Parts: sequence; structure tokens; C-alpha cells
Amino acid sequence: MRATLHLAWLLPGLVFLGPPAVRAEDPPKPNARTAVARNTGEAATFLRREAPGKPWAPVAAKEELFTGDLLMGGLDAGLTTLSGDMSVAVKGDLADQSPFPVFETALILHPAKDVDLDFTLDRGRVAVTNTKKSGPAKVRIHVRDKAGEVTLKEPGASFALETYGRWPTGVPFKKDADASYGPPLALVFLVLKGEVAVKGPRREGTLKAPPGLSLFITDSIDDPNPEPQFLQELPAWASGGAPSEREKKAREALAKFRSQVLTKPVGEVLDQFVRSEDPVERRGAVLFMGATDDLERLGEALTNAKHTDVWDAAVLALRHWIGRAPGQDMKLYNGLIEKRGFKPVQAEAILSLLHGFSREDLSLPETYETLINYMESDKLGLRGLAHWHLSRLVPQGQKFDFDPLAPKEKREAAIKKWRELIPVGKLPPKPKADDK
Repeated sequence: MRATLHLAWLLPGLVFLGPPAVRAEDPPKPNARTAVARNTGEAATFLRREAPGKPWAPVAAKEELFTGDLLMGGLDAGLTTLSGDMSVAVKGDLADQSPFPVFETALILHPAKDVDLDFTLDRGRVAVTNTKKSGPAKVRIHVRDKAGEVTLKEPGASFALETYGRWPTGVPFKKDADASYGPPLALVFLVLKGEVAVKGPRREGTLKAPPGLSLFITDSIDDPNPEPQFLQELPAWASGGAPSEREKKAREALAKFRSQVLTKPVGEVLDQFVRSEDPVERRGAVLFMGATDDLERLGEALTNAKHTDVWDAAVLALRHWIGRAPGQDMKLYNGLIEKRGFKPVQAEAILSLLHGFSREDLSLPETYETLINYMESDKLGLRGLAHWHLSRLVPQGQKFDFDPLAPKEKREAAIKKWRELIPVGKLPPKPKADDK
């Protein structure tokens, strides 16, 4: 059987642990920016932000890259250290081959003291390669507040690292939670070529490219648990196969976006893309709004959406956003109240819907009654999210054509059909073969 990186194959040994309380991107200290690397991709394959709240700017081809900046790329972005000893390539997932969505990759470079490369991987997936002419190369990697060292034993040795946070289905939103309460972190480490040594405060070991002990999935590189796993060959995303049609279209949209942001502000280009007749461009714009923390623009896009796929992408983007780190969901909660005029109970309902339902929740008639009631809300976000859930939990109701953007009279007609399908105190009927 072909070895892949899908979690369905690896779930028995997967460990999710609660995250630490700190956020990877802290404002850099004054005058602390130092050039340590150079962009090796085309112009605008990276966007950079010097500090939270500052604007995003495209990185020019061959432009120097500085410590402290948040660098974000979707695909084909790369850098090399100024010494030429190490390279980092962003490995996006336009074909949905990863166990969780890799919408974007973000990293922060640090001064490389006693190592050849030092960086924080905030989110996403990278491939790191020893590009020295001879000898080993060492890299220190930070993920949230933990760090580990990896030694690539010879020139050409390479590994991939992917990290993501996600609220598991059914874990509730808590507005009074302490700093330790946050989305679990999962980390995937895969040797692509040669041998690498992984060293942390408590454990160390050597892994090699397939066939061999090549992969581990854990909550941190400083304590690989479970034990490294044997792979016969590299997974599809790492083996360089022919791109799918979906990937080709996504690449075309991304190339168009890059050319536009070289002459226009990022926000202006996103507004243009989200209104596009091309669904790939619309989806990319919505995901990019989340990636750049532009939730106000995302809210406006939903308010003026003419296509349901904008809603679908927005839910994914928001779930991705609140899963990045502890406190992200509280930022969204407060923003809904302070900037969008939601009442606290409405904002709490939005976050609860973004967190999702447990199996126990889905066994209760009250869950479906609540969702239908939310569809009557005067708040677009609340009724839209409620319908997003309900139409997936009870696909028979999709034929009712509820549109959260439609006039109230039309919405009420669809809601009436939903109430007939799921009466108060009853669970939804099981779908039939001819239900669509």
C-alpha cells in the first residue's frame, strides 16, 4: 500500500496535547531587524509584515529578508541564508493532500547563533535543505514556545516540517478560559533526502529518507512521540508528481494575484478577487483574508457575497484562524462585539458554531432546534453559520434553498420547510437514497 501522510492512516498513534500560552509572532524590538536571508522565489511569492498591525508588502525577487518579520507564502516561495548554507522552500497544498488544510505558510527568521539557520514556523509546511558544499548543517526550529535542533548530515539532505492547530470537533468555546486553554497542536516531520539528527531537551535520534524510519507526528519537535515511523516511499505531495487540474487552476489564480499586488495594495486586490466570476479566485481571496488577519474585509465580503462558495471558504478560513494559537477565538469574539455590533450572546453563539458539535450534541433534538432558530437571526453571520452546519448535517434540507443573504420573506419560507422536516423535539430523519 502506498505510504501517505493522511491522518486516517496515522490516527492510532497521533497525539494532540494542549498548547502553551504564547504566540509565535511578537513585535520585534526596535532596531532589531537584521538581514539573514534572501528571497529565492519570484516577486510576491512572499509577503512580509514587520509587526502585527503593520501593512503587508510583497517581497521582491532576490530581496534580503530580515529577522523579526513575519513572512507568508502560499506556494513556490523560498529563501536561502546569506551564507548560502541553508535553504527553505514553502510547500503549499493546492491539491488537498495533507491531513489538514495548508492554506498558507508563515515563518519568522531569527539571528542564527551557533546554528546555520534559526526560525519559527508559525503555521504551514516548509522543506529545509543543507546547501553547503561540504559538511553538516544545523537548524534550530521554534514551534510556539518550544524549540528543537535538527542536523542535516550532508549536503543535499532535506526534511519537511508541517505544523497546524485546530479545535477538535466538540471542544467548546470558553470565553472565561485561562491562558492554557487553546487549540491542540499537531506537527509532522518527514525526512525527504539523506539523514538528519533530531535533538531536543529530552530525546534525540536519527531518521533517514524512505525507505526507512522517516516520519513522526507529535505535538513538538523536542519530544517526538509516537516513535518514528517507517515509510517505504515519500508521500504524493513530496514526490513531485504531475499537478492535478485543481492545482493548475489554483496556480494560475495565485500567479494573477502576485502580479496584481506588485502594483496595487493587497486589500484592493482581494476585493477584486472576491467579486470574481472565477470560483478559484473567490476562494483564494477569502482564504487570503484570513491568512492576512483581515477579518473586517472578510466580514464585508460575506455581507456582499453573491456566491455560496464564499461562505464555504469563509467558514474554513475562520476555523483555520481561530486554530492558530491560544486566544485567537477570544480575539474574534471581542471583535464581533466591538466592531460588528454583535451582542455577547450572539458572538458566543458564533464562536460555538465555529468550534463545532460533539457526537453527544448531534444526538440531541435541541441542537437542530437551536440551529433552525439561529437561521431566523437578524445577524447575517449567525444565520449563515447555522445554515452552513444544518445543510451538512441534514443534506435533505439543501433542496429548500435557504439563502442567508435573501430577503426575510424568502428566508422564512425556507425555514418553514426546515421546521416541517425536523419538528420540535425530534431528530432529523435519516436520508434516503434519492435525497439530494
